Amino acid sequence: MKVLFCSPYLRSESIVKGGINTWGGYIVSYYENQGDNDVKLLPISFDRSIYQSADRCFLGRIIDGLKDYRIPVKSAIETMKTEKPDVMHLCSSAGYGLFRDIYLLKLAKRRDIKTVIHLHFGKLPELIKKKNWEGKLLRKILSYCDAVIVMTRASQQSLAKDNYNVVYLPNPIGDDILRIVSNVGETKQRKLNHLLYIGHVVPNKGVYELVKACSQLPDVNMKIVGRCHPHVKEELIAIAKERNSSEWLEFVGEISHYEVILELLETDVFILPSYSEGFPNVILEAMACGCPIIATDVGAIPEMLDIDGYPCGICCKPYSVDEIKEAIVTLLDNLEFKREFSQNAKMRLHNHYTISRIWNQLVNIWKSV
Repeated sequence: MKVLFCSPYLRSESIVKGGINTWGGYIVSYYENQGDNDVKLLPISFDRSIYQSADRCFLGRIIDGLKDYRIPVKSAIETMKTEKPDVMHLCSSAGYGLFRDIYLLKLAKRRDIKTVIHLHFGKLPELIKKKNWEGKLLRKILSYCDAVIVMTRASQQSLAKDNYNVVYLPNPIGDDILRIVSNVGETKQRKLNHLLYIGHVVPNKGVYELVKACSQLPDVNMKIVGRCHPHVKEELIAIAKERNSSEWLEFVGEISHYEVILELLETDVFILPSYSEGFPNVILEAMACGCPIIATDVGAIPEMLDIDGYPCGICCKPYSVDEIKEAIVTLLDNLEFKREFSQNAKMRLHNHYTISRIWNQLVNIWKSV
């Protein structure tokens, strides 16, 4: 079976990194290293080279998208002609990329290629109800597909009632991450009262509420890892100064994936207070490192942390400084909670999110369409 795999996946430094890029990289790497006699994967890189800032105008985003996607779309069409794949697996993050998606799906249908669209975002239940251009285009796309892959149970339920062929598939953890944890994990010690945030440092990640909460706790140190615009940094430092000085708050900037794992192995608590998420890979990485976790109850996070079963951390409401603060105090003051969450996280990760398990589920989806 030939699968045309349209996803970001490259590891080049010139590529804009993101959740889909990490996911695609794990899938392609597993295929190349492990092989599969039943599948021939035909990967087409839909990676972005132009970073989209939050204040980028509509026309600028369209122009950047055309620059980034012109060559991969052309490559996908050529591969349809030459390789005649059985299935096209198309990864999507919605937005303006939906115009690209519907174009490729129509071309695949004309060539009798089965189509699977993989929706890498957690806002699907809200988006599918909207009557704007994005909601309408998304519903049109779903009607073209032989199968729809989603990242959260809520998304699965919202589409299943409309009779779409929808399948829930969690993200995997990469074997490279597990190797790093296995090789160096025992040599690292956690720094008490040291908190860690990893991700783009933008308002919708909840970083303002996080720094505000920490500014009200006298003995806490906070490290922020990720791309940060200068004006955002200035505003966060101003909030941090509400606690006498801002020396307790450290901005690290962007670092390598290896260095990210080392940070996770050394922190006391990892925090991701986003307003919206899909299936964040950084939560899986924190689980692999045995981090006690605080995160908001958005997207797949409550499922990932098994909040209603054997919890791997604490979930709080987005936007709430008080709930973030309360969760931090709860964990820092309770060694038994931290130990229990750490053990549960490692066990859940190995039982549900290994790349071999997810690859097998993916192959079964391709075979079923």
